[in-house]
Amino acid sequence: MKPYWVAYQIALQETLQRRSTLIMDRLGGFAVVVSLYAFWTALIGDKAAFLGYTRPEMLTYVLALNILRSFVFTGRGWQLVGEISSGKISSYLVRPLSYHGYALALDLAQKTVHVAAAVFEVSLLAVLVRGELFLPRDPATWLFFGLAVILSSLLFFFLEFMVSSLAFWTSESGGPLFCFELFLQFAAGAFFPLDVLPLALRRALETTPFPYMVYFPVRIFLEKVSPLEALRMLGMEALWLLAVYAAAMTVWRRGVRSYAAEGG
Repeated sequence: MKPYWVAYQIALQETLQRRSTLIMDRLGGFAVVVSLYAFWTALIGDKAAFLGYTRPEMLTYVLALNILRSFVFTGRGWQLVGEISSGKISSYLVRPLSYHGYALALDLAQKTVHVAAAVFEVSLLAVLVRGELFLPRDPATWLFFGLAVILSSLLFFFLEFMVSSLAFWTSESGGPLFCFELFLQFAAGAFFPLDVLPLALRRALETTPFPYMVYFPVRIFLEKVSPLEALRMLGMEALWLLAVYAAAMTVWRRGVRSYAAEGG
């Protein structure tokens, strides 16, 4: 455990040192949130509710998106692609540690910084717009939401890890990763609630792991589902995580064997 804790601390320091990159990333994320807020405010207009969301619920959804995007979708898939393509991955494979555990420690360091920045941005926007926010009434909701967010982050990590591992077989794996991340945010509800989609498309997406990353956790937070339904969602998310983890590890092991054979 100690090597991963050291890796986390070093990565945290490196992330904080790259101030210009961090500031530009956060400015871009903040611009997205402001744009989404303006868009949904215009859609709601003078109506009491829109698509089943009241004004406080919609504002909360938009602000929650910024925090979830920072915690769930912050990853190092592109670094893994670069390390495999450049051959730098060899130096990690000979070390006495699990690479995906090491990558998870680095990933957590990035998330720590970005979530802290996102909370500040959300607080600032909430003060500026002076809008009423929705806060859960049931204490259990906070527990369910926290568990859902942790599972969402791990689900994204292993999905991205699996797609990035394609770099073992092709130097053009950056293309699939870019398309994957773009589609993922759409399918996860990171731009808008999936309620806006046609019923057939929404139900089709709900059979995939993607809505469990943003859409379902926010619905739990907004208490749009009962405690029993929230538990069912958490159970399904855990099952998806196990399936994705198994698939990611299978792709990784085969990729490492292929890489070792070519290197040998």
